[in-house]
Amino acid sequence: LSPMNYGEVWMQGCDFGITHFISDKLIIDGNVSWYGTTEFFNELTKRNDPINAPEWKWNASLKWNSSIGDVIFNFRHVDAFKWTDGIWDGVIGPYNVLDLYYTYHMTKNLDFNVSALNINNNIHKELVGGANMGRQIVMRFTSTF
Repeated sequence: LSPMNYGEVWMQGCDFGITHFISDKLIIDGNVSWYGTTEFFNELTKRNDPINAPEWKWNASLKWNSSIGDVIFNFRHVDAFKWTDGIWDGVIGPYNVLDLYYTYHMTKNLDFNVSALNINNNIHKELVGGANMGRQIVMRFTSTF
């Protein structure tokens, strides 16, 4: 049944974002998304199919460029929503994720980066049939030239 043409549909939603530059080294950012269309009627199955997206989600971040490196703190919330894709069917969320990123500029051309993703260890799936997402720590060196 996929891909399926639903014909003429009405979709609605709204995104609102704001960024505040406290200084050239400190930035606060956030956004809220509302998706008012959460399902469509499927003529073949005679039932409503989910749009595979949450009605509400939001995030906020704080970015600081300091003398000891760059720091980003990010919070993300996703409401629960229905998911259907082929044999996969279920509910995703809700979940809240806290991320922390740090970059140390070793030289003009070499950076060291540590990303602590989902530091609150909120075990969740971001798609039905996918892996459980938990805390991840990623370290890397980046060279630019």
